[in-house]
Amino acid sequence: MTAFQGLKTVVLLGALAGLSACGQADKTAEKADTAPAEAPTAAASEAAPVAGGAPTIDQMMGVQVAYLESKLGPARTVQDKERTYEIGDCTVRVSADGGEVVGYAVPMTPACSTQALAALKDYDLPQKIDLTMGEFAAARGNVDFKADCLTLCGNAADPWVHLESPGPRAFPGIRASAVMVSDATIDASFRIRDAIKAAKGEDYVIDTTFNCSADFDQLAIRELKTVRIDEIEVGYVPYGGC
Repeated sequence: MTAFQGLKTVVLLGALAGLSACGQADKTAEKADTAPAEAPTAAASEAAPVAGGAPTIDQMMGVQVAYLESKLGPARTVQDKERTYEIGDCTVRVSADGGEVVGYAVPMTPACSTQALAALKDYDLPQKIDLTMGEFAAARGNVDFKADCLTLCGNAADPWVHLESPGPRAFPGIRASAVMVSDATIDASFRIRDAIKAAKGEDYVIDTTFNCSADFDQLAIRELKTVRIDEIEVGYVPYGGC
């Protein structure tokens, strides 16, 4: 072999070695590019937070108050069997008996839409925050009219009118309520009052004896048809003054 041929051989072997090293570097780079893509996916799935945030109050029916407060924090107020809790910007009322959640009430406001719509869904009611008393009655079928009072109500608290719908068997009932502060609610309530008074007399209205009769349920449903619901209550305590 001549010196020139030997030099060519050395150069050729050097080039082949360079190409081989380059190929190994490319493969290593490919692995470096692809391998980490799988690792974050697995890690992300493990670290992903539980969707949904705070629980909806309808999920808390029947649980112990201690468990409820482990999820929502301590009650804002406690009065007898009634407690209030804040879920975000929404204040809900909870009824507890023997340390167990037996009912709750949710305002029908935008701030409480998540909580209110969950309750409506549980009872196959239209899921809309501006639900009316008429829509509630139409969806539930059999409802009873009740009112805190319809005349001489005093100034201690704003009176409410209610449409109550008992639940099947052990399932708690649901009640739609409107407070007598808006013109629509007041006007409808006064029309109901006047009709009951004309039929039964003034004492019948003052003593709220109408709460013990179904005679005026359909009248009340018609008059309250377009009145917006202010609060939905699940597990309400039935009127006990009869």
